[in-house]
Amino acid sequence: MNGDKAAGPSIGDEAGTLIASEERLALSTREEETGAVRVRTVTHTELRELPVVLHSSAVQIERVAINKFIDAQFAPRYEGDTLIVPVFEYVPVTDLKLMLKEELRITTVFSAETHVHVAEVQRQQVVVERRVGSAGDWIADPATPSSGVGESASNPAV
Repeated sequence: MNGDKAAGPSIGDEAGTLIASEERLALSTREEETGAVRVRTVTHTELRELPVVLHSSAVQIERVAINKFIDAQFAPRYEGDTLIVPVFEYVPVTDLKLMLKEELRITTVFSAETHVHVAEVQRQQVVVERRVGSAGDWIADPATPSSGVGESASNPAV
């Protein structure tokens, strides 16, 4: 081979030239919107009647004059639901004697009434919507559960 010929394969006397080609792959990425998801909550407000049991107690006090001389003091006592509190007084006579002046009769009366109270109740519902493409319509996703137990957005039970 001569130094002025290009190096390459040669067969016999024929000199041949081999051309090599190469492909190069260039990769790049770009962001493209193919769809979107929107999540929002809707609050429903309604008035509901709620039964409420109101308990109350009142104390009645009755003063009963006794004005009777007795030999010794005694403690308060109960007669049924009534607490009887004795009020004593020493009265001067030729001898000092103990007199039961009065009794306080204290009775507690309990009562219960059922009233209906109207209250504002709020319930939230979650709505999930999907959009195909960048300019499509928003479509509610029926498989997304709402705020209620066991209910879905397409089947609001409440």
